[in-house]
Amino acid sequence: MRTVIHDLNAEGLAALGLPEEDTVIFHADGRYAPCRGCFQCWLKNAGFCVMKDSLRHMGALIGQSDPLIIVSRCCYGGYSSKVKAVLDRAIGTSLPFFTWRGGQTHHIGRYPQRRLLRVCFYGDCTALERQIAKELAERNRLNLGYEKAEVRFFQNPAQLGGHIV
Repeated sequence: MRTVIHDLNAEGLAALGLPEEDTVIFHADGRYAPCRGCFQCWLKNAGFCVMKDSLRHMGALIGQSDPLIIVSRCCYGGYSSKVKAVLDRAIGTSLPFFTWRGGQTHHIGRYPQRRLLRVCFYGDCTALERQIAKELAERNRLNLGYEKAEVRFFQNPAQLGGHIV
């Protein structure tokens, strides 16, 4: 199942031309609570958040998504605050235990490894912001359990059409 997490307005989303079959589209609209760091998604609820809003099942959704596609305005080399809040609530994709991978300590994944994380940034980005964004996507790939991360940059959302799937 393909999942698209985006911060676009309705016009921007329509321009993407996403297939409806086997695609979950989540609009990061900011109408949800931020992660409160209670760790219940790790310790009691096996990947599900205790807060009863639209992000309650985000960890499980991301854990079953292949590919996971993130579309975000580039903000200082990172995601927009609304997209970041969605990803913060997906901590349940991992377990509270550690492993050694690539010479670093990381959490163990709750779900089997998936193939592709694709991140599409739009908006003005400096060369440094692009480098930071690529590093961020690579860290997210590793922590969310994907084999490969692709990062693409676009000047504006209108250019995204046909490039994200």
